[in-house]
Amino acid sequence: MLFNISNNVNALIQDEIFDNYEITIEDYWKHNGITVSTSLIVLFQGVEYLMKSKITEKSALLLIENNKYDWPSLPNKTDRNFDELQTISGENLLGVFCAVLPQNFPILAFVDEYKELRIMRNKLVHSTGIDNLEYKYIIGKILNIISYFYNPIKWIELFKDMSTSDPTFGFWDMDLESAYFYQILDFIEESVPKGVLKSYLPYDINSRRYSCPECSYWLSRHLSIDINPKWSFLSPNKPTSNKIECLICRREYKVQRKICSNKNCKGNVISENEVCLTCYNHMD
Repeated sequence: MLFNISNNVNALIQDEIFDNYEITIEDYWKHNGITVSTSLIVLFQGVEYLMKSKITEKSALLLIENNKYDWPSLPNKTDRNFDELQTISGENLLGVFCAVLPQNFPILAFVDEYKELRIMRNKLVHSTGIDNLEYKYIIGKILNIISYFYNPIKWIELFKDMSTSDPTFGFWDMDLESAYFYQILDFIEESVPKGVLKSYLPYDINSRRYSCPECSYWLSRHLSIDINPKWSFLSPNKPTSNKIECLICRREYKVQRKICSNKNCKGNVISENEVCLTCYNHMD
């Protein structure tokens, strides 16, 4: 939801709308405040689903709130679907969740974050709302919650799956559509401080970054303007490395280590097709 708004903002920037009219990017985000608020509500609901999934790893019976006498478990009782039963309330969910967690779960940090989100969600749903709710705040919370339940870089796989699982994915051009994942990575980078983002990446965000031989090729081939997102990193990050890994397509590529022929470029990472992955110019 937030990514779609950001895409609209980028389109307006390209059309120079913000330069030619008396509106700002902040005005546009404020106009979409309901979507921003809804995204926090949906985030909190997603957190509760994740908590319930952890509880069911122990026993789904822990989610049932009905009096035990009312369980359809005795002989001659009529079976009922689980989702027809009264399940655990939000007030009791946190206590049951904490009771079944493994020791390596960061419970103290999570409980504080859960309570904070719950207060904000309740203000949005039951009270007067929240003034100046920042979409960047929500993005940061999404990354953090995912890291609690999975690992710090799981969001990359989850977000990638969101785009590739679309039933229409690949209908036009699979390689190009896959390369467009760079937009989500750019959006995350714009939304989260670099010092925070480095905790959620498998590479050093402060190290030199490179164009991907495949992703940049497909993007530049199909578009009228050159788009060369730099989301590839040396693997390992050493002066003699002859491989890069791309965070967009999650593939590994061999590279040559030689000086770029472009006098204005100091790059020395060249693709097998003789393209400098620093300035993305073909070698002479």
